[in-house]
Amino acid sequence: MNQTEKDKWPVYYADTVHLSNKESNVGIVCLWTKKERIIEKLIPENYCFIGQLYSKDYGLQILIRNLLANNQIRYLVVTGLDLNKSAQGLINFFELGVDETNKILDTEIFLDSKIKKEHVDIIRDRVCLVDLRNTNLNDLNEELLKLNKLNGKGEEIIIDLPDIKPPIRYPTDFSGFKIRGMDFFRAYRYLLKNILRFGIYDGEKKEVFIGNVSFFIEKLTDDDSNYLSKRISNVWESKFSKKFNYEDKEYETFFIDELDCSDEIKDAVMSMFAESKKNICFMIGKAYLPEKYLEDAVEIVGNNISKKWLPDPHGNVVIRVEDNLIRAMHVNQKGKAIDEFTGKTAKEVYRKIASNIAISMIYHALDIGAELQKAEIALMEGKKYVQDRPL
Repeated sequence: MNQTEKDKWPVYYADTVHLSNKESNVGIVCLWTKKERIIEKLIPENYCFIGQLYSKDYGLQILIRNLLANNQIRYLVVTGLDLNKSAQGLINFFELGVDETNKILDTEIFLDSKIKKEHVDIIRDRVCLVDLRNTNLNDLNEELLKLNKLNGKGEEIIIDLPDIKPPIRYPTDFSGFKIRGMDFFRAYRYLLKNILRFGIYDGEKKEVFIGNVSFFIEKLTDDDSNYLSKRISNVWESKFSKKFNYEDKEYETFFIDELDCSDEIKDAVMSMFAESKKNICFMIGKAYLPEKYLEDAVEIVGNNISKKWLPDPHGNVVIRVEDNLIRAMHVNQKGKAIDEFTGKTAKEVYRKIASNIAISMIYHALDIGAELQKAEIALMEGKKYVQDRPL
């Protein structure tokens, strides 16, 4: 590797790797231990790079690619705290290799198809893994000095990044799902999306389900009524309901143990709106879709309808830069100021907002996070800040 190529390495995620002595043939992976903790204990000449390995899957794919792209790295030292067994995948890769399906032996980790068997063989032949997880961090320098000086070996190979394929089911904590919509179809579409994305498949009952669902609808449109009229007209009755008021709106809340969200929900909505006219909420213990309905649900979720953002029930956040501070005022849906969070940095302010649970919706949190960062830049550079406008 010539000097120009060294300057371009690591090929991927270079901003997460600390480079030290580019002539060294030693790399260090410190797992979940912050690399800054270890850097301050090391002699810079003793290693080429140090980086963390949080992910035993994607992170390992990136590490392998960067090692293939640098034939000078002959030792890979593993140290630090391992919180998710990412070290075991790395160690098994070097000690045991992969099987014919590209799975690292004695693990559940699969390398992506762009990493071929010959690539695996090159890395395992060229790089020696040194496991120093049980070595005191203060003794790392002494251990690094014991490693022999080796010349570069073999060719350097660049492999494209792995493709990311979204899973059928996404991870979730199942603590509850809040579904809100001004009208039925928007809320229903969002409910189906949550079931398809986070649901658990019950092979015995042939259904996909989620639990602890709060399903809010404010009104029925004419389009909703036309859509719901196609339901299977079963007689549906709620076992228990209760009224409550929120922000000057009275909600009729119906408590349901389980609800079939293919057709039964349509009967339930029509029946409940016939009684309450507007503002209903279903508290559903188990919301499920029969397997035979999944294809229809995917089609409904995929419908390209315009997205109308709903107001955050926790209120809004009005941001300004004043008196050399970022000021974020929390206002309720009526526009009344109910709290204010201040700080010098975006991080300081958003932590206060989060700890006070001032935001409840993901898109709102993302928007406010971006605005706080913009406000911090304006504060640092002495620029005028106006919320929702470019600097």
